[in-house]
Amino acid sequence: MTFQESPASDACGSRPCILASGLIDKHSVGEFDAFVRKNKPAPGATVALNSEGGVLIFGLELGQHIRQNGFSTTVPGSGFAPDAPPPGECASACVFTFMGGVQRSVGKGARVGVHQIYSDTQARDSLSVSDAQYLTSLVALQIDRMGGRLGILILALRTSPNNIHWFSATELSGLGVVTAARYVVALAN
Repeated sequence: MTFQESPASDACGSRPCILASGLIDKHSVGEFDAFVRKNKPAPGATVALNSEGGVLIFGLELGQHIRQNGFSTTVPGSGFAPDAPPPGECASACVFTFMGGVQRSVGKGARVGVHQIYSDTQARDSLSVSDAQYLTSLVALQIDRMGGRLGILILALRTSPNNIHWFSATELSGLGVVTAARYVVALAN
């Protein structure tokens, strides 16, 4: 995952903006912390996420670091400028990074989605049933601590790792994925 500072924009509102994009891996948390130390974002900054996910344990940890810094999160939508990039996506492990935001919003056309925990079965270190259950408990704790509903986990557990359950506007609000209904109004339009 890469991190870069961006002036306040429609993606982040009037708040200072940290653009975070790409796969979440074992380096993401250290690189995020180094970015924060170097750039010293103002209190209340927003992390704008665009990621297809990555390694779950590091996605959880990155979400915790976002919360410890008091940052908000967003998945930027479209339509805020003629030359704006397409709407963002936050899927898989990214959702649990996103949940770290003190305030969480999703822009018009952006997508947020989950699926089951999995490991590459060809990998030497594939997940055991015990490991998968332990990771599931960490996900449940993260959702609970960040103010979400356990329905997020249920939808993830019901969606095969080859698919993604993209949350509807109603689910984003009702499950506590976003922190205020006004942030999902644009999704319904």
